[in-house]
Amino acid sequence: MLPELVKKYKALRPLIITDKGLVRLGILEKLGIPTTFVFDHVETNPTEGMVLEAIEVYRKSGCDSIVSVGGGSPIDLAKCAAILVNHAPPLEQYSILRNGASRITANMPPLIVIPTTAGSGSEVGRAALVTVAGEGKLGFLSNHLLPSATICDPELTMELPSLLTAGTGMDAISHCVETFCSARYNPIADAIALDGLERGYSNLITATHHGTDRQARTEMMMCSLQGGLAFQKGLGAVHSLSHPLGGLTAKQLHHGTLNAIFLPFVLRFNFDFCKEKMKSIADKLKIKKASELPDRFARLNKELGLPVRLRDLGLTKEELEPLANKAKVDHCTPTNPRPLEVADCRQLYRDAW
Repeated sequence: MLPELVKKYKALRPLIITDKGLVRLGILEKLGIPTTFVFDHVETNPTEGMVLEAIEVYRKSGCDSIVSVGGGSPIDLAKCAAILVNHAPPLEQYSILRNGASRITANMPPLIVIPTTAGSGSEVGRAALVTVAGEGKLGFLSNHLLPSATICDPELTMELPSLLTAGTGMDAISHCVETFCSARYNPIADAIALDGLERGYSNLITATHHGTDRQARTEMMMCSLQGGLAFQKGLGAVHSLSHPLGGLTAKQLHHGTLNAIFLPFVLRFNFDFCKEKMKSIADKLKIKKASELPDRFARLNKELGLPVRLRDLGLTKEELEPLANKAKVDHCTPTNPRPLEVADCRQLYRDAW
C-alpha cells in the first residue's frame, strides 16, 4: 500500500522519520519503497532540537515529503518537521499556547504515517507534542497537521514488548475516557470514544500478555484510532498533569504510562462533575457501580504490570512541586469537566506520588 500512496502524493524523495529500535528490527525493509533518506534520532518525548536535526537532513537531501513510521514520538516529530519545511522558525510560535494555529498554512509537504504502536492516536489527529527548551512540552494544533494518508496495520504491533503494549494501550484508553468526559458537547465524538474504550478495556490485557493474539492487537489499534479521532473534542486533567512531566527530558518518562498512573486519581477528582458520563462508562464496561471506576482502573494498571505511583518512576516530591503551574495552563485543562486550579494540580501530583 505504501508504494501506491507514495506515487499518489508524488513523494519522490521522502524522508523516513523513525527510531533506532525500529531500524534494528528491520522496519525499513518492510516498507517497499527506497529508504535512501532516513532520520532515526527520535526518542521518547521528542524535542525541538530533534525537529531541527530532521529538517536539516530533509533539506540537505532534497526531500519533498515525509513518511513517519513508529509510535507517537516519531509521528509528532514528523508533524512538527513538516511545519518547518515551509514555515519560518521558531517552532514555538506555532504552538497552541502562542495562538499559533492560524500561522500554520496548507503549505505543507505530503506526510504519510504508519503507526507501530496502538496508543497515541496521532496517526489520525491534528495535534502534535514536542518539548521546546525553556518552555516544556508544547502542543501544536491545526487541520493542516492531519497526515495526508495513514496505514494502520496491527501486524506491525505484534512484536511490541508487553510493557510498551500496556503503556501505549493505556494512552489510548485515557484518550477515550477523557474525551468522553470532556466538558465540550460532541455526541459523535462521545460515541466513538465510548466504543473505542470498550474495545481497549476488553482487549488490552490479552494484547499485553499474549502479544501474538491478532484479534486483540486489531482491537487495540482500533481503540487507538478511535481515541485519536475523538479527542479532537478535548482531553482533561490526566493529560494536563502528564505533559509537564514529559517535558523533563532527562527523565525520558513514557507518556502513556504517566496517563495510566494519573487516570484513577483524576477520575476521583472529576467524579461529581460528570456522574452521568461515569455511569455510561461503567455500564459500557459492565462495572456495577460508577463509583468503582477509579479503583478498577488502578487494578488494571497492576494487572498490566505498570507502575501505579509516580515514585515508581524514580520521581521525587521536589521534582513535582514546580509543575502545578504548568499543568494549570496546559492546553488540555480548559476541557476538564471540573475546573482545575493550581492547588488542585499540586494536590493531584501529591496524591499520585
